[in-house]
Amino acid sequence: MRKHPAWLAAGLLLFAVLACNLGKNNNANNGNNNANSNSETGSGSAIKDMYMAKDDGSGKPGDHTNTFEPGDHTIHCVATLKESKAGTEMKFSWWIVDADGTQNKKIKDIDYTTQTLENVIHGHLTLPQDWPKGKYKVQIYVNGNLDKTVNYTVE
Repeated sequence: MRKHPAWLAAGLLLFAVLACNLGKNNNANNGNNNANSNSETGSGSAIKDMYMAKDDGSGKPGDHTNTFEPGDHTIHCVATLKESKAGTEMKFSWWIVDADGTQNKKIKDIDYTTQTLENVIHGHLTLPQDWPKGKYKVQIYVNGNLDKTVNYTVE
């Protein structure tokens, strides 16, 4: 029986091409997933829990929700840190994602530095008139690094 070196070479070449493509696709997917989670949602390393809330009528967070009405003039974002440590620098960055013809526009940054034994922090934003209907988000930075993002809507 005669061996065919051409078939052997073709088989090895096909194996090498498939192996390279599978490795490249896995690396590309891992890179994209990490880029999306870090750029949009943050690392999540410092914040244990984060949610949006309506105003309770006395200027404090009330009912948890991700959907607000235009007349909900004050909107709260509450974050619970994994560790309470005095001097933790927090920044609540409020954004319009897509509302009333405006897209990807920062509304306001609210900075805060934690006190001793303080691990539940809330930022709020008040608009004296009704909110435009649309999509919004709040990004929370901890010590200068994006940690978490929460999306909400006004309907």
